[in-house]
Amino acid sequence: MWSRVAAEACVLGLAVVWIYMLLDQIPSFHEMPVNSLPYALALMVFLLFGGVASTIHATDILPHHVQQHMRVEQDSGILVGLTLVPIVISSRLMFVWAEYHEFSDYTHVHLWLSLLIATSSIIRLATKVSWSFANAILDILFVHIVYILLPIDQVTSYVHIHATIAAYNITLHFGFPFLSHSFTFGEGMLISQGVAFLAIDALLFSLKQFGMSLADIPSRDGFSIVLQLGLLSALVMPALCIPLFRVYGTSTPRIIRPTLPPSQTAIFLGLLALVALNFIVWASILLNEPLWLWVLENLVVSSKLMVAGYWIVVLAVVVPVCPILAKQLGLKQIVSRKLYHVLAVLMFLPVSLYDVDMLRLSYGVAVGVFVVVECIRALAVPPFGRHIALFIRVYLDHRDEGRVVLSHTYLLLGCALPTWILSGLPASSTSFVLIANAGVLALGIGDAMGAAVGSTMGKTKIVGKKSLEGSIAMFASMVIVSFACHSYHWDFVQGKYASAIAFASATLLTAALEAITMQIDNLVLPLFYCATCCLTACSLVK
Repeated sequence: MWSRVAAEACVLGLAVVWIYMLLDQIPSFHEMPVNSLPYALALMVFLLFGGVASTIHATDILPHHVQQHMRVEQDSGILVGLTLVPIVISSRLMFVWAEYHEFSDYTHVHLWLSLLIATSSIIRLATKVSWSFANAILDILFVHIVYILLPIDQVTSYVHIHATIAAYNITLHFGFPFLSHSFTFGEGMLISQGVAFLAIDALLFSLKQFGMSLADIPSRDGFSIVLQLGLLSALVMPALCIPLFRVYGTSTPRIIRPTLPPSQTAIFLGLLALVALNFIVWASILLNEPLWLWVLENLVVSSKLMVAGYWIVVLAVVVPVCPILAKQLGLKQIVSRKLYHVLAVLMFLPVSLYDVDMLRLSYGVAVGVFVVVECIRALAVPPFGRHIALFIRVYLDHRDEGRVVLSHTYLLLGCALPTWILSGLPASSTSFVLIANAGVLALGIGDAMGAAVGSTMGKTKIVGKKSLEGSIAMFASMVIVSFACHSYHWDFVQGKYASAIAFASATLLTAALEAITMQIDNLVLPLFYCATCCLTACSLVK
């Protein structure tokens, strides 16, 4: 295992080296109004080495109760969980400065939040002190020690820092037993950071709107408000259903439950109505107008309705065709699953060129719908629960052994994350469309083509079932299809090779990570490709 983990560390480490080279060699980055980035880079290097050691010795340092609930893989994913988020956030910080010559203070805040979370996590792993409410004070002491040891200015309020770290630890601590065998430890770390960032930001922004400013939280447009509250509401729904899951759920989606009894169905529908009502009221307060009026003003317009109509047509045509096509062609399960990746390309790539705001909001709506549908499937809520369970069971693989099926939600989330990461930025940048579609290219094109070629023609094995032929197909397909999202190929034709080389390097690193990582591709690849595409754009700054 150590050789594969070392290779994974090399890929992630090359991204860190890329960041260092840009900060060191491009003069415009020397003008950034902070002196903390060298310390951030030093911590990333520490996390790389610590992540390798922790991953190799995971069985010795991870708490027993966590190992009981982890998904079984060749490694725990600690390395990815520690390093990926800081790489992504630092890349976004540099991209905003390079393309818009603006320093994003709030991105800088989240860079240090991610570093503090990762560093405190690795210290807990090394000392074998698992988190609990009783020893949460240790995280508070750790933050204060960091500010004493490192000559950096306080990037945000202590309330923001401590609340985010606490939210991360609580999500990670209770998430594993609730969603047993659904995540590796590294995947759990990534998801817990995302949930913590989302929840604490929404809380602090809401308090600020009521006149209680506990941290410097930036303003945002209506699309961002509705998106954020919608995602939070979607996460609250399964949490409220925990008692139902314990009694009426199953430990694996391969078991189809009897239909949920009427009284429990009424409870489920009541909880769903409660969450929906809370979302409507909360959103209306933050928007300073009724939600329905905001929808009429911003969504019931010709451009948005055209997009919705296009999506309805694509779904109506492609979704019924996928299982028929898979059966007629006798496709392997892994290839038939990838047909839905192609659906993601057809739905999202054209719209990203037309209406980014509609796309990022629709991603959130779709994630919310997927979460509710998964609750309906897991509980066999009538009248559709059992039918959904039977349909999905055909596409399950060894990674879908937990209480809930997350593969389809991961696919949608992976496509959405790069677009959400760019929220608040104008689409005027020449690299914006490429970065926004990093997830679509990595999953809808690269991962799908790699699986199709690798499973049928792959002979030179790299790791497990991953083949060299599949990785080459992934790289080539991403490069070719991405022509619709950038002008680097025209630069190459005109003799300007730097942009093409930088983009090819970003794509090659992503293909290499796909070949060697044991983590969920749908979660890891879009984030990493988004980061390397940001670094590609930064490399072209004059």
